[in-house]
This record gives sequence, structure tokens and C-alpha cells, in this order.
Amino acid sequence: MGDTDAAVHGARDRPRPPVPAAARQDDRGMTRLHPLSGKSVAMSQSYRILHVDNDSDMRLVVEMATLLDTGMTIRSVPSGAAAIDLCLAQHARPDILMLDYRLPDMSGPELLRRLRRDPAFADMPVIFLTDSSGHEAEEEMRALDPAGVLSKPFNPLSLAIDIRLMADRWSAMH
Repeated sequence: MGDTDAAVHGARDRPRPPVPAAARQDDRGMTRLHPLSGKSVAMSQSYRILHVDNDSDMRLVVEMATLLDTGMTIRSVPSGAAAIDLCLAQHARPDILMLDYRLPDMSGPELLRRLRRDPAFADMPVIFLTDSSGHEAEEEMRALDPAGVLSKPFNPLSLAIDIRLMADRWSAMH
């Protein structure tokens, strides 16, 4: 066994540090530590997320990042029209909308305005994902009372915790 193999095997055989109490409480619907960030969060709420982004790579990154939180399920679509069809025609109501600012057929804010015309979507938290850094775009998103705005690129390792924190904060305020 070479030095590299010994180092790898040795690292795997080391005892793990004790798990903080907060990390052991999620079976009672309380809190746990995010596996990578170490932040403590309430895990009693499960969330169904609809992610709308025309970039297939971004949809995959978001889907994989939300796998870190077993209380989240996600469905992704590539356009505003697909989101409207899913939400209004198929009556699928997610708990959280994650919208790219720039979609091929309409803007994320325009999609949100259309969905919010339906009372079932009027009070739904939305998180905008954007690579738009313009002041006008920022004002347009903030005027729609989002749960949050995440700039691309974001840290996929903390995305699930960021989503949960924004949605929980938004729900507490509304």
C-alpha cells in the first residue's frame, strides 16, 4: 500500500466527531445540521418546489443541490409557458416557486404576475435566480415581494439550506 493509499484509508478509519444534539433532533420534526454547511435549521416543513429555468444544466444543478434536503421535492420546467400549464392547467400547486429572471418566452417577474392572478398562487413564496445585475431588474424583482433573490453563480452545496431559510422567513412574515 502506497503513502497515498494509506492516507486515504487512514482518513476513512478515523473516528467521527460527536454529532451535535441539533443534528439528532430531525426525527421529531425539530432541527438538524445541514450536512455540508453545518448550519442548524428547522426541518419540520417539507417543500414542493417548481423550478423554472431554460438552462438545462442549471436545472440539473438545482435538482441535485436540493437532494441534500430530504424534505424537498423539485420539479423543473424550461419555460414560463410550461410552468403556467403545469400550475394552472394541471392544477399542480408547489409550495415554492424558483424562477430564473430571464426565460425564453417571458421574464420571471412576468410569469409570477400571471400566476398570482390566480388566488391559489397569490401568497406563494418565490425565489428568483438571476445573473442580472442591473438596478432595474433588481427593483422589478423586489417589487414582487419575493422570499429571496439568489445571484448566479450560487453555491450549490448551500442551496437547499438557503431555499429553506428564505421560505421559512417569508412564511413567518406573511
